[in-house]
Amino acid sequence: MGRAWHVCVLGAGLVAGAVAGAACAADAAEARSITIEMHGQSFVPNRIEVVAGTHITWINEDDMPHSVTAADNRFDSGPVPAGKSFEWTAEGKGTFDYHCIFHPSMTAVLSVADGKRSTQPDAGPPQHAAVNQP
Repeated sequence: MGRAWHVCVLGAGLVAGAVAGAACAADAAEARSITIEMHGQSFVPNRIEVVAGTHITWINEDDMPHSVTAADNRFDSGPVPAGKSFEWTAEGKGTFDYHCIFHPSMTAVLSVADGKRSTQPDAGPPQHAAVNQP
């Protein structure tokens, strides 16, 4: 009976650990995904810091097109129609100013920090992503 009890307790511990591990992995994935809204001819929030590897979605909540265009051309959505979105995954590290090509006063700042210790150099050429068309 003692051996069966140990096996039962060990099995319960493994199941609990697997469930907790899955929850932690989900939390980590969730923490690496953010949404920035475009509304009132503003990016909200207009200043944000993320770690490299974070998936960023900009959603156009206005009734006019906007763009998400980095000053250094690291990313450029092209026109994002009302109700549509643009997605990009942050690579490298640094602070990047971006703006809407249609509304010059619509500006924001994205700071990307290292997600892990690495000897890898900053990201290479600019990345481009498509506007999501549901």
